[in-house]
Amino acid sequence: MSDLASLNQATPEAIKVAIPQYDESHYAVVDLGSNSFHLLITQLVNTPTGKTIQTVNKVKQKVRLAAGLDSNNLLTDDAIELGLDCLRNFALYLNTIPVNNILIVATAALRIATNNQLFFDAAAKILPKPIKLLSGEQEAETIYAGVAHTAKCNLQAAQKQLVIDIGGASTEVIVGVGCSAKKVVSLNIGCVSFIGQFFSNNTLSQENFNSCISAAEAIITPIKDEFIQLGWQYAVSSSGTMQACVEILQARQQNPVVTLDFLLEIKAALIQCKTINNIKIEGLRDDRAAVLASGLSILIALFTCLNIKELCLSSGALREGLFFELVPDAKII
Repeated sequence: MSDLASLNQATPEAIKVAIPQYDESHYAVVDLGSNSFHLLITQLVNTPTGKTIQTVNKVKQKVRLAAGLDSNNLLTDDAIELGLDCLRNFALYLNTIPVNNILIVATAALRIATNNQLFFDAAAKILPKPIKLLSGEQEAETIYAGVAHTAKCNLQAAQKQLVIDIGGASTEVIVGVGCSAKKVVSLNIGCVSFIGQFFSNNTLSQENFNSCISAAEAIITPIKDEFIQLGWQYAVSSSGTMQACVEILQARQQNPVVTLDFLLEIKAALIQCKTINNIKIEGLRDDRAAVLASGLSILIALFTCLNIKELCLSSGALREGLFFELVPDAKII
């Protein structure tokens, strides 16, 4: 993982030396999420068994763009500038990668922002190609493609799976069969937007959790019957909330399968911490703590509304789906 903070402090000469030079065998996707901005660089490698896409570099910055939306869904100047600063760093990595080998997408926060064109116009002066603003449905379909086409996905052609992705300002829910998404929906609930709405006082109380869970359930309920009727054999998620849960289970040396009982146990542990700043749970990374309460509340609501019994961690999601779009005949590893 590249350290953007150290790059910001470095001289231009030092930055140039620190960033590897790439060529036409390299591909890059930029994911401008509502919580974090991600840059993932891979290399296309020909092997005896076919083409593979191998990760060579990752850059991530917690921008929390959704938190920069005001009551009128306008991005604040500070939020825009923080996002553009991140893109200036990303552009240094993209300089030597062919433009046709790059995909840059934006998701929920920039879908919601009524002044998103200000951001896009400024970004156009920084990035080598325009940003593609994904609709909620496009985002959900791309997430499913990433899940279905990653090397660790052993889903058989006739098996259905439920895929959940909790983002900063939206949550995607998909049921698919094999590599085809059959039902997709993007809901306006996210861990960054909900932390501001229901935990703005920094307090981890039963009342705050109840309000957050109830609000998420109200948004999920209209779509639950159709998803339940479709059914599935497996349920997976790759969101930061899910990764945090799995990391806690791994620290306990427990099977990395999330259940509703486990989620309620973590909720109780968070309430014991009393404030977000005081969160201390074994296995939980510090950078995941700030939005865990809201993400956990959304996950509890999904479990209860959709009657989910078990949820496993997926090895792929949006960024892997974008690589499949760039190089559809390669295996992602």
